[in-house]
Amino acid sequence: MSKLIVVLGATGGQGGSIVESFLKLPGWRVRGLTRNASSGKAKALSARGVEVVEANTDDQASLEKAFHGASAIFAFTNYYDYFFQLGPEKSMARELEQGSNLARAAATVPNLERYVWSTLPNTDLVSKGNAVVPHFQGKANVDLFIKENLPDLYEKTTFVMFTIFAANLSLYEIFRPIYLSGAKKWVQFYPVHPDTPYPSIGDHQVNSGIFVQGVIENPPPPGTYVKCQVEELTIGSFLAAWGRASGLSPEPNSTTVVQLPMNQYVDIWGEMGEEQASQWRFFQYLKDAQIDPAKVEGYRIVEGKDILSDQAKAALVLTEEGMRTMDWSSYRSTN
Repeated sequence: MSKLIVVLGATGGQGGSIVESFLKLPGWRVRGLTRNASSGKAKALSARGVEVVEANTDDQASLEKAFHGASAIFAFTNYYDYFFQLGPEKSMARELEQGSNLARAAATVPNLERYVWSTLPNTDLVSKGNAVVPHFQGKANVDLFIKENLPDLYEKTTFVMFTIFAANLSLYEIFRPIYLSGAKKWVQFYPVHPDTPYPSIGDHQVNSGIFVQGVIENPPPPGTYVKCQVEELTIGSFLAAWGRASGLSPEPNSTTVVQLPMNQYVDIWGEMGEEQASQWRFFQYLKDAQIDPAKVEGYRIVEGKDILSDQAKAALVLTEEGMRTMDWSSYRSTN
């Protein structure tokens, strides 16, 4: 008898990637959860054999119904669904509320084998409160809720940490490179040094599914954190990869990351600037303090590639390769 995986956000990048992986996998059925089963993307999934179901992360009862019969569940929340309206503190509280609803609903599934929760590092724990990142911490607080309140579910849970997407430059205006015609260069502004580490999952629309399939087929011990990363870049090398992949700035030294004082970065970008600055502070803190999160007490972290087969590793799409598949036509300079 085939097993059932239930995937949150089935029409999005992370969820859609997992749907794609399991549609190809013999012995599995896919139920995709979405907020709007009438959308074009949802109908396209249904036509391919996905059972498309509407569910609301604010409604635990709807989630329990949607999770019924699942052998595996992939779940996540989106901090930025609320950040621009609510700000960081209320958005973290919203994530905890929704993540708790998801976890409590998953805990009611009697034959559940694996709960895969998409999270991010507990920056409060790792940095001892010195570099807290709200859009990381909201998810990490859900981890603690599961561990402290749902011990049976915790025994079935794997925490996956997706690193930075190759598509980031197209997702938010704050990351968009700017062309300086006088200098003939594409530049980005950051509040940290261009050598700051920039861990990348590559093409998340492909690689998310590969990593989650690996977690379900070869599950690590309960409560393990799986770092889903294909390569360790820097802020500067990430921008250079974009320049080559887009064809807009392929020559060496034709892209530049300009480091601004933290207060100027926040003045330019406002609340989003402060939110992103917190992330770069955390990365810089880890580098300066020489902290390896995998060695922090209370964390069991493994590299995602270490649980993948050789065939799965070969299928991973690196950052620059993923960028080549994206449409950068709106970035064309008039030069």
